[in-house]
Amino acid sequence: MERKREHVASAVDCYMKEHAKSQEEATEIIWKEISKAWKDITEMHQKPTPLPAALIERLLNYARFYHVLYEQGDAYTHPQLMKAQVASLFVNPVPL
Repeated sequence: MERKREHVASAVDCYMKEHAKSQEEATEIIWKEISKAWKDITEMHQKPTPLPAALIERLLNYARFYHVLYEQGDAYTHPQLMKAQVASLFVNPVPL
């Protein structure tokens, strides 16, 4: 989808061009970097900080949201990709 819009370069395209990698290699490397970033975020979240906890939680929730939004593809552009997650939250919630 992103390749059809000539003025927008995806992270995968940029990585492929910059490091002379195939699309599969670039995608795999980027997902590994994302995994490492989540480990860093989790580590930093456990350390004391002068920032208010509410601010930290809000920022962490934004990161979580965008991770879920793009985990299975571009659910921002194609919201039907989120249909199962939305249904599990609102239509078929876990009974307490």
